[in-house]
Amino acid sequence: MKEKSGILYTLALFKQRYTRGTSWTQILLNFGIITANAKLFEDFFLIHFGLTIPMVIAIAIPLYILFCYSLGHIDEKSGFWQIENDLGYRVTPLSDEMLQTIREIKKKLD
Repeated sequence: MKEKSGILYTLALFKQRYTRGTSWTQILLNFGIITANAKLFEDFFLIHFGLTIPMVIAIAIPLYILFCYSLGHIDEKSGFWQIENDLGYRVTPLSDEMLQTIREIKKKLD
């Protein structure tokens, strides 16, 4: 890293923390959405399945977590995740410091 102070560093640090925070917030909001939908369809679940709201939530949240994890696992195994990460270097090229390190390693290998 070139510098650990200044406006660009401060903005980059803010962006990283903000992004992590929004990721965790989205997880919590999704649980709220599941709860809201369960309440919205309360009569449907009760009449057709005999499930109360706490039962629906107790079933839906673990299923949601399992579904999201499974989808992420499939994404990782299919290679799409890696392709997406590799494309990140098109937008964010390697730093000069990293390129220099790579060149040094290559010289040692040759």
